Amino acid sequence: MHNSMRQGNLRIGVDLTGVWRPNTGILVYALRLAQELVRSSEGEEFTLFFSGAVHPSFHELEGRFRAVVFPTREEIVTKQLLMAAYCSSCRLDLIHFPALPPPAVCFRPFVLTLHDATPWLYSDTMDLKGRLYFRHLGGLAARRSRAVITDSDDAKRNITQAVPIQDSKVFVIHPGVNREFERLNDRSFLETVRLRYRLPRRFILAVGTLEPRKNFPFLVHAYRRFITERQSDLGLVIAGRPGWKQESLDSTLGNERGQIVLTGFVPQEDLIALYSLAEAFVLPSVYEGFGFPPLEAMACGCPVIVSNRGSLPEVVGDAALLIDPEDPDTLVSAIARLEESPSLRCEFARKGLERAKEFSWDNAARRTLDLYRKVAK
Repeated sequence: MHNSMRQGNLRIGVDLTGVWRPNTGILVYALRLAQELVRSSEGEEFTLFFSGAVHPSFHELEGRFRAVVFPTREEIVTKQLLMAAYCSSCRLDLIHFPALPPPAVCFRPFVLTLHDATPWLYSDTMDLKGRLYFRHLGGLAARRSRAVITDSDDAKRNITQAVPIQDSKVFVIHPGVNREFERLNDRSFLETVRLRYRLPRRFILAVGTLEPRKNFPFLVHAYRRFITERQSDLGLVIAGRPGWKQESLDSTLGNERGQIVLTGFVPQEDLIALYSLAEAFVLPSVYEGFGFPPLEAMACGCPVIVSNRGSLPEVVGDAALLIDPEDPDTLVSAIARLEESPSLRCEFARKGLERAKEFSWDNAARRTLDLYRKVAK
């Protein structure tokens, strides 16, 4: 092993067994990072683990990695049995678990990405299975890992407070924004998307799984106050798959939907159109370890409003309006400021484009490879 490492020939495994699901948040991170790692490898040999089949986005990279495909997509069977057995017998120098925790028994050195401290800080925003899985296995894995990667300084602070691991073991590496996110000007495609989702003529957009942490009922209350007070025809579009405890949003919406549209899960191509059509993007989360959607919106030239909690202020810098996710007045006035001032909208669209350029997968992969080399020694 030391001999192969002297030649820089590290053998690295990356767990992608969860990426068959619709790609949101942590799964987008796992996919994009793995693609970029394989592309930018300088002699490292990659083994990628999949459930069911090799993910289509890796077909163009075939021949540049080894694939291990487990026959079932049942997370517990795949991870705790099949992968546990494989990890113990395989000849890999290091395995990276970028989305979901490793097997409880893993006899290989490994690196773990913990995107945030939600399972510890906001466990009431997760279902029981998620809590047990991430809190118990995630905490165990963090302690046993060679290193923990996280997305922001805020997440690092929270993780080191929630899990008993030393500060020096946690490394902040910002994820990237997918290159496909850029402003669309194809009028006919934009109109097709508008019709497909029955979008209002003008609207603000929110993107995220419909779960308590995203604070969407708060957004609906503030939006309704805004349109009543300002007599505005602005719509509200919430794009995201159903999540845990969605009932609180359903009961807030009631039967009187008006100009509020819930699209369900939206594939990336259509999502880019939504960002390009929206007047503004809003994410009022009570907690985010990183938050891809605000950066995606910025990359598409859409002005952004986010809450002043978690890592969101760190991610957006001075390129977005910040609100208090417990004070609807702050959101009402932020929407009003953008709606009433085209020049302010332009200014935030411009700042956002610049800010989004600072987050690249290429950079994330280079820094991750450096970390692999460091901890494998």
